[in-house]
Amino acid sequence: MTRIWLLVSALVLGGCDESVDVVLGTERAYTVYGHLSVRSDTQAVRVYAIDQTIDVVRPNRLDASVTSRNLHTGEVYTWRDSVIQFGQHNFGHVFWVRFRPNFDERHRLELVRSDGAMSAVEVQMPPESIPELVNPILSPGFVHLPILWQNAPRLNNIRVRYHTNRGTFTFEYPNDQERSEHGQIATVLVYADVREVFREIFRANGSTSDARLKAIEQIVLVSSGDWIPPGNVFSSDVLIEPGTFSNVENGFGYVGAGYEASFYYEVSDSVAVAAGFSVR
Repeated sequence: MTRIWLLVSALVLGGCDESVDVVLGTERAYTVYGHLSVRSDTQAVRVYAIDQTIDVVRPNRLDASVTSRNLHTGEVYTWRDSVIQFGQHNFGHVFWVRFRPNFDERHRLELVRSDGAMSAVEVQMPPESIPELVNPILSPGFVHLPILWQNAPRLNNIRVRYHTNRGTFTFEYPNDQERSEHGQIATVLVYADVREVFREIFRANGSTSDARLKAIEQIVLVSSGDWIPPGNVFSSDVLIEPGTFSNVENGFGYVGAGYEASFYYEVSDSVAVAAGFSVR
């Protein structure tokens, strides 16, 4: 069951077990968080019942029947409830089902209470995206690497890794991206990142003279087009505020669609030198 929770935590729900605010005086049925992925054969969402408070402590079965429908094929899936313990006194409900959605499909998730009250959400799966490097800037000391993610409606959780002979260095990027007619472009700001890379190498080794750059990797979450967090920030502190960011009918929360993908670029000597690395 740990594996199931890891799937739903990919939507940055790390703080949800203790920090979801209480919602009072609402007729809405459920709060739900999660995302569907074409990379996984098991889908999962975190569900809270809304009555007088959000239920985060009781380990008993949740009053919810959860199903999803593939709106392209009509196929219906029944989701199972699992109670996950997050701390000594904190429990949560993770509903899960074994199936793998395909690119470009649309799915509708419905959560129904025994009295007929329902929350629902429709999710559009993004298309397959193939990344490519476009129009790099390779001036000495000033290297930009724009990566085009073809056909991607949206990118989230953008990270960049520098693979060197002195270790791997990871940077979290803001969700800044440029829309083009072919997809989304996210630019690797090598000139800014390598200054911190060299600082870390110097702290560890006392010198940067033999530092060699092997590859630069950009990792993204290729997402549905409506997955645009408030302030363009991919943060659990923002996403778990009820009503702040929601696509759930008669409920709170957000269910998206996305899959992790990466672009691994083995740098040439000319790129490494322009970035300030040795090629000896």
